[in-house]
Amino acid sequence: MTNLMLLPDGMRRWSQAHGVSLDDGYTAMADKLIDFIGWSREEGVKNLYITTSSAANFSRPESAVTTFLVAFNDVVRRCHGDLNFDFSGSLDLVPDRYLAELEELREKSDKESEFTLHYILGMSLSREVISIFNTHNGKIPAMTEELLTSSAYVPKQVDFVIRTGGAIRMSSFFPLMSPYAELYFSPVLFPDMTRADFDAALQELGVRERRFGGYPTT
Repeated sequence: MTNLMLLPDGMRRWSQAHGVSLDDGYTAMADKLIDFIGWSREEGVKNLYITTSSAANFSRPESAVTTFLVAFNDVVRRCHGDLNFDFSGSLDLVPDRYLAELEELREKSDKESEFTLHYILGMSLSREVISIFNTHNGKIPAMTEELLTSSAYVPKQVDFVIRTGGAIRMSSFFPLMSPYAELYFSPVLFPDMTRADFDAALQELGVRERRFGGYPTT
């Protein structure tokens, strides 16, 4: 496995279930994400894509938006020196102070690392497609798959997608240029995820036959 995408979901419900604030729920998420990054590296993942938010998430109350932005920035602050870090997405939705810190952490991250943590902020298929069109409209004779890939929020084909929290839907989180990504939906709220849950997800994903549009090999 080379490229893994994680949709960490369930922090609000986890906070309610434990009788704590949403800030505490996202603090627990940040701690778990540090663990998840370590598990991924141990399993040979080269690129870990984290969907920190959808574009629609930015319509939440300002305090809730601040909560998830602070938590995800904190994760990068804690681990950037030991990995390569990058980010993309609907960056016009993200307040400048958070983007400025992510840019600084990206520059300080280990560019020689064989492991990359990549955030997608404000993920939205429609905004992604519109952005690509507006960027290249009138500047190229024709769109190519290579150009589309290089302009997409996720620059590499994703092998596996894991979504926690029990929702069996993508909620506009699907990577545009990864049509054959295998999907795994975990019922576990992300702050409660264990190494055993992670291993179970990889085990199921690992035994699937990936045909890429072709016939079965047997």
